[in-house]
Amino acid sequence: MKKAILWVSVGVVAGYLAWWVLPKYFHEEVDPRSIEHLGKVATELNRSVPVMIDAETELLPAQGAHAMLIYNYRLVKYSVSQLDHQKFAAGAKQKVTQGVCNEPVMRDDFLKKGVTLRYSYFDKDKQHIATIDVAPADCGF
Repeated sequence: MKKAILWVSVGVVAGYLAWWVLPKYFHEEVDPRSIEHLGKVATELNRSVPVMIDAETELLPAQGAHAMLIYNYRLVKYSVSQLDHQKFAAGAKQKVTQGVCNEPVMRDDFLKKGVTLRYSYFDKDKQHIATIDVAPADCGF
């Protein structure tokens, strides 16, 4: 009887160790900077686009690249000829950087892992206005 209890106990401990340790050996670590990983993130995001973010801004399909997640936005009420590219880019860079650096998900899931976030803006006719990159260094990482 004592031998049976001992073997059951050993089996339970061995099973627990196998359940706890073995998946770590078979689980592939995903590089958060890889095209594959960021492509999957973009694909998930793209399930709900296009979507209006506010009265003037539409989120278009995102893209994943090596060490970069690219967000594309359309300013639905503006034409490229109505905007000063440099002034827009400077103002947007400050606002976007501040927002991203203070957003826990963006900061922890992307920037701290070496991923640059690119924000590309287009006018109502999908003509390029400006592109803003927020790199890990912009937030002190």
